[in-house]
Amino acid sequence: MHYNYKAVTMDKKKMAEYLETIPKPAPDEAGGQERLKIFLVTARRSSRIGLLLIGLPALLISLFILQTLLHIKIGFIRWLGENASSLPTLARAVLIFVFLIGFPMIAMILNLLSLSHFQYDRLRREFRITFRIRWWNIAIALAGGALATFYILHLLADTLLGGE
Repeated sequence: MHYNYKAVTMDKKKMAEYLETIPKPAPDEAGGQERLKIFLVTARRSSRIGLLLIGLPALLISLFILQTLLHIKIGFIRWLGENASSLPTLARAVLIFVFLIGFPMIAMILNLLSLSHFQYDRLRREFRITFRIRWWNIAIALAGGALATFYILHLLADTLLGGE
């Protein structure tokens, strides 16, 4: 195959005229400043906070289960049982609810927020949500949801069956 280079190439004058006539790309009017990106929580920090918020209630529930199954009196659980009765019932219920349901729910929300990335583009009027897959944060979020659900179901069963 043989090419005729004279027919394919333009002379410099024609090329300059052609380049002047083509439309030039223009940057966005705001120069990219109209986009809002939100990283609410870092993944590493939320996983550490989540482990703490899940670990404390899980430890307390585990101690109660061990005390019930093995019929032993663990010092902390005995102290908690003796001193918790001095609090009014409403205050005791709120503290237990916040500790056993609130903490795991906060851990779940923090870890789900650390996985999400929010972006708002005012020029296009778009709001994008993307999720990154970080298995450690997903596991903590699932554990927090499971722990809170476990205690909520325990409360519902006690209420419906008339337990104390």
